Amino acid sequence: MSSKKSRNPFKALKKYLPLRASTDHVAGPPGFRAEPQSQANPQDSVALPDKDHRVLQTTIHDERGGDPGLLPPDTSVTGVAPYRAAESANESTENRTCDVEEDGGDLAVAPSDKFGALKAILEATSAAPADPKEAVTISNKIKNLLPRLITLEDHFDTLPDDVGDFRRRNKLIGKLEDLEEQLRSLHEGQGIQPRFKGGEDVYNVLEDMQEAIYEYQNTYQITARVEQCKLMSPDEESVLGNFRCAQDADYLCGGRKGCLRGTRRALLDEIEIWTRDFDKPSVYWLNGLAGTGKSTIAQTIAERLSADGRLGASFFCSRDFEDRSDLHFIFPTLAAQLAQKHSNSRSEFVPLVKSDREIVRESLCDQMYKLIVLPLAKFTISTVIVIDALDECKDDEPASAILSVLGRFMSQIPKVKFFLTGRPEPRIREGFSLPRLAEATNVFFLHEVKPSEVKKDIRALFQHEFSELAHRRRGLDDWPSEVQLNLLCERAAGLFVYAMATIRVICDQNADPRTQLNDLLQSPGSSVLEGKTKFSAQKTLDSLYLSVLQKAFGDDYPERDPKIRSILGAVVLAANPLSPSTIATLLGLTTEGVFLPLLSAHSLLILQDNSSCPVRPFHKSFPDFIIDPGRCANPRFHVFPPKHHMELLVGCLNLLNQKLERNMCNLPDAVTNSEVVDLKERTQKYIGQALEYACKSWHKHLPKTTLAESDITSALYQFMEKKFLFWLEVLSILGTAREAVVALEAVAKLLNASPTLNLVNDCFRFVVAFFEVIDTSAPHIYHSALLLSPQTSIAHDLYKQYCCPFVRVLQGSSTSWEQVVATRNSSGSIQTAVWSPCMRFIAFSEAFPHRVEILDAATLTRIQTLAPSLNVIKWLDFSPDGCLLTGFGPKLELHIWDLQTGHLVNATSSETHKTGRKCLSSTYSLDIKTIAVAHGSLLHPSNHFPTTISTYDLTSGMCIFSHSPSEGCIVGQIWAHNRHLQFSTVKPGHITIWEADFTSIHTLAEVKTMPGPDEIDHAGEFLFLHTLSRLAFTLKHAVRIWDAQDSKLLLDFEGVLQPSTMVFSHDGQLFMCATSGSMVHVKLVFSPNAKSILMQHEQEIQLRYTKDPTFSLSDLPAKPFSHCHYILDFSPDGTLAAVALWCGEMITILDLECGEPRLTINTGMEIFGLRVTGGTILIVGEGMVATWNVPAGGCAFGARADMNDSVETRLFDYTKLPGTRPPYASISPDLNCIAITGRGMTCPLDIYDISTGKHLVGIDTLEFGWA
Repeated sequence: MSSKKSRNPFKALKKYLPLRASTDHVAGPPGFRAEPQSQANPQDSVALPDKDHRVLQTTIHDERGGDPGLLPPDTSVTGVAPYRAAESANESTENRTCDVEEDGGDLAVAPSDKFGALKAILEATSAAPADPKEAVTISNKIKNLLPRLITLEDHFDTLPDDVGDFRRRNKLIGKLEDLEEQLRSLHEGQGIQPRFKGGEDVYNVLEDMQEAIYEYQNTYQITARVEQCKLMSPDEESVLGNFRCAQDADYLCGGRKGCLRGTRRALLDEIEIWTRDFDKPSVYWLNGLAGTGKSTIAQTIAERLSADGRLGASFFCSRDFEDRSDLHFIFPTLAAQLAQKHSNSRSEFVPLVKSDREIVRESLCDQMYKLIVLPLAKFTISTVIVIDALDECKDDEPASAILSVLGRFMSQIPKVKFFLTGRPEPRIREGFSLPRLAEATNVFFLHEVKPSEVKKDIRALFQHEFSELAHRRRGLDDWPSEVQLNLLCERAAGLFVYAMATIRVICDQNADPRTQLNDLLQSPGSSVLEGKTKFSAQKTLDSLYLSVLQKAFGDDYPERDPKIRSILGAVVLAANPLSPSTIATLLGLTTEGVFLPLLSAHSLLILQDNSSCPVRPFHKSFPDFIIDPGRCANPRFHVFPPKHHMELLVGCLNLLNQKLERNMCNLPDAVTNSEVVDLKERTQKYIGQALEYACKSWHKHLPKTTLAESDITSALYQFMEKKFLFWLEVLSILGTAREAVVALEAVAKLLNASPTLNLVNDCFRFVVAFFEVIDTSAPHIYHSALLLSPQTSIAHDLYKQYCCPFVRVLQGSSTSWEQVVATRNSSGSIQTAVWSPCMRFIAFSEAFPHRVEILDAATLTRIQTLAPSLNVIKWLDFSPDGCLLTGFGPKLELHIWDLQTGHLVNATSSETHKTGRKCLSSTYSLDIKTIAVAHGSLLHPSNHFPTTISTYDLTSGMCIFSHSPSEGCIVGQIWAHNRHLQFSTVKPGHITIWEADFTSIHTLAEVKTMPGPDEIDHAGEFLFLHTLSRLAFTLKHAVRIWDAQDSKLLLDFEGVLQPSTMVFSHDGQLFMCATSGSMVHVKLVFSPNAKSILMQHEQEIQLRYTKDPTFSLSDLPAKPFSHCHYILDFSPDGTLAAVALWCGEMITILDLECGEPRLTINTGMEIFGLRVTGGTILIVGEGMVATWNVPAGGCAFGARADMNDSVETRLFDYTKLPGTRPPYASISPDLNCIAITGRGMTCPLDIYDISTGKHLVGIDTLEFGWA
């Protein structure tokens, strides 16, 4: 064999890497697919296997008109600087030479047998019966190695970029030649015997070959990333640089380490084969208990995929970081990584982000579809995405929301694979059990690997680390002993986290490793001999942690223990990892005073030399240990969460009171936050880590303390009184204004009636009323919000000196906070609205367009828009767990949305109901598999009779059964009781409770009968509260509440005109009724805690607070909405105007010269129309026209009058009007005729003579008619 110094590396490479005849294409790095050129025709792409079983995935036309150049196969994500092409377009491959070749030899085409030794070994392994497992392991390794060599072959068809790349190629080629000789020696000398002797040596050679290729590929990837960044336009750089995504979430960050060489062999090879085989499921779930090495394996897979160029993106979840534990950051972060690596993905990503800045706040369903699915599907990109520790995300749903979304969309991107890891927690298991995901997922149970194999890998880890330590330090020959090593492996009990923590302790550079090991093995629970006792993983881990803490802090200075507990408490209890300098600031210590104790326990922590870098536990099992008194047996180190949350809370409030001031970031006047180009730099310079944490997280510690109110009232009042607006300003700049709502709600729950509570409530009203302003612009907190707040507001009074000096409100500002907390206007008519069980969300539906939106219940800001419905939704109901939203259309069309994803999982049209239906009540079964709904026909004059009860399967959407109670019965309500469906029916004198199974009406049985009211109106409204056996119903012009338990009326409220909604609070203590005489066509919904009420009308939703401790109808204004219909007429001389609310009873006479009301008239009847003459007002009322004379001499301003019996009236027959809705009426200017019509799409129009009542004209159908 020729000397390595004299040989031509490209000639040597011919045994492995032949050059192709045509190379006129842009080549990529190893494992990367080159970008198609602009002249490429997508229709020319092919996917045919060649003789080496490779897939020629893409072709690009040769500019010379010859055969297209072949692009590297088995590739995924682009991120490459183009290689230099040949000097001349007509220069042939044979004539191409490298200008840095050592001997100037030409590059030759290699023979066809490129991998003879590897193929021979592969064939031999399949015929080795003695140890088939070993043979399979080597076979899998070769299956993973061959594609890499083939990719290198395509890569080396091009000239090197520079001398450095040439040398790296030379080094790789020499290494491959040496390894080939070793394989050939094993094959020819020792042979591949039936019992497969030398299998371990073969595998080691293959590992060496793989590592050599990795080394070259990884070096090239660094260059590729740099070159890819150079290809970005300034606009693309700006968008990606300012895009809000999780920080340090990919595999390159965080200092994570992969698997030690020689460990997890079979599993890693199996996963690699899965990544390349698209006939296998698209999802791989590595399922393992805590400490079993899931994240280490995920890191290794990400590194190998990245080296091959097949890693699209990675996301390592962590509960230590707010953004890396937030589900809504996963897809945006993955998309940003894809856009950085892949120009095609970037071309889709940048315009989307520029047009939708709030993509991070959209539903997970919309995020994945827009950011991941669309670009990957459009360009048929083949790649692998890695998501680690999914169980560490904050996800309250019973089935993981990410997995629900993944199950929906993965079929649309068949060339994309997802590698996921996570503990087998219930919501993760449920997510992978979803029908669409279960069949497409390969599951590996890491904790079910044979203990002997895990123990072998842990032993290899100990041996490697101790060997490395022996090389660095003297006197460690023949250490540790076999007995010690065996005991360490036994104590690890299959947990790699124990092994790594032990290594960190023993290898402490400031301690003697022999002493460290002896101390660990002599700790409690370690004195037994290997094989005599089976160690518990948790107990040995606890013993390790306790031993380290005792060793770190000793027993000499017990007075330091409180300080040590405070520092450790800040590390394990902080909402986000804190740096030593931040911990020092919050606890009132010096940075050195915090850093040194942390350094003593550094083997249990991830601690950087820089005191500004966050410190966090080495493993999540350490916080679990130190806050559990049952596990942390030494009280010196036990962190009591309530006490240390209190310390952090007080530290945050003190810092806020000391540091906050107006315009901390020196922002220009009247700008929005998005207009400040260097906002991020200003934040880092003027706010800093400690103050940012205090602003965002102080309230998160409050509910976790056991403080008496007096302990925090003083600091809290000082903060709200002096720093409240400055705090809002910082939150606005940080993009976390929603935290203000959460914080003030949390504080209000913990305070009793006091000036502090009054101030907190007032500040809460300020935030909610001006939330959009606060969220958009920090300067406008002063220029707009403060300026427009009510003058009697406590916050306004405290901070009015900060109002904008060059703007003044002349007229229109409120004197006090209105009862309307927030208002949401809609472009379409709002049909229905409902609270979520957790009271955090409100869902409402609108018509034209048909859609359902989810709002924040505190601010009524939009959270997400659900997938479009088939028809307008008339009824909505949340499932008890808040995961599903069910809606019914006008003909009972069933719609089911998965709120975890925003996806419409089922939409079923109704073939049973051909006419319009009105839903009256609904309820879910306890297992949330079925929903029951009571509904009545809109054609019948009664809303409740006849009524039908139907149940639907939530999986299929099909109707299970429908049941109509006996004639004469009115259904008051339906509800779930245990596992059964119950409903009430009402007859004169009786209220009956019935029960049936949700899936069968044949089980219907009477539960009990109670006394009911003797007089009922079948055309009225009915509402039954089953928890207290109370029936609310309308009778003529009265609302009554009947107590069935005591057989008596609790309420008899007269004078109620046409109620549109009746509603009980959940506890039955509050009742509200909306009527046409006060709140026209208003629908009411109490919040589950009865402290808020949602009022829905036309195109508006209002959020109001009920007043504690009581709340009555009189607290609500008569005109709560701006969408009510009014009737207006002017006097002939134009000096007066008469105004009345349609269907109201009051008429107001306005003096048009001064704009003040001159007279208010109580008509005592519903008003459908009016006309004003010189001294007379004609009023169209219920079945009559009344003439009322204005008192002689006029009236004083603000006077009130009642219509008396002397008013002249004429009766008219309205029987021709359809339905029961009130009519519209208009009187002719000459006062001789009256026109009456109904309300609807098509209505009749009738004209009468006023003096005689004679019917003059009738038109049967008047489209959109108004009189």
